[in-house]
Amino acid sequence: MARLHASQKARSRGRPQGSSRSTPFDRREELAAVALDLFAERNFAAVTIKDIANALGVNTALIYYYFHSKEDLFRAAIEYAVDQAFKNFRQLRTRHDNPADIIDDWLNNHVQLYAPIHKFVKISLDYRGAKTSIPVVDRQVRQFYDEEKRILSGCIRQGIQEGRFEAVDPEALALFISTYLDGVMVRSVILDDFDLTQAVELLRREIWAQLGYSGAEASSDALAAANAEGR
Repeated sequence: MARLHASQKARSRGRPQGSSRSTPFDRREELAAVALDLFAERNFAAVTIKDIANALGVNTALIYYYFHSKEDLFRAAIEYAVDQAFKNFRQLRTRHDNPADIIDDWLNNHVQLYAPIHKFVKISLDYRGAKTSIPVVDRQVRQFYDEEKRILSGCIRQGIQEGRFEAVDPEALALFISTYLDGVMVRSVILDDFDLTQAVELLRREIWAQLGYSGAEASSDALAAANAEGR
């Protein structure tokens, strides 16, 4: 532990004024989180490095210490949003044996982790509408959907093999779930009074109907708790 602290101090030498004692990783994540908020509030073109520095109360030199450009920071903001969205979901297989529980938790994640997913969708829409094209960001956006589809189709396939689910096309159903969730999140961007919890619950019922699965109990109390925590 002592060697770790010494190493962190060595890396911090020469850091611009205004930086904290946070580790480089923590500081980068903090900057990415603030940038995500600003990009979601406005759009990529409207946000400047100075805006982000002002929001943190630091000088722009600190931003450039960690990121080469605004595009690099935008990439980090997208990466942060994706990581937040999948943080809990990646651990589900260690907590659940039943693939239905994993699907159930992914649906709940869209309620509990509404904020980062909502921001990811909003800035992705803004980015697509702009003339700017950043290849690494394009890959990160694609990664989000590829990982979602991979996990969902894998759970569906496992459930079919175990005899829990009726035989369906795992890829097609995973795509339906992903597309529906996209629509839900986009509508939540457009309509402030949109009932996300109800929309996710309707999707849950449709999924279980298509899979012929009756072992999942949709708990309105649990869903309400998830909604309160997420929003």
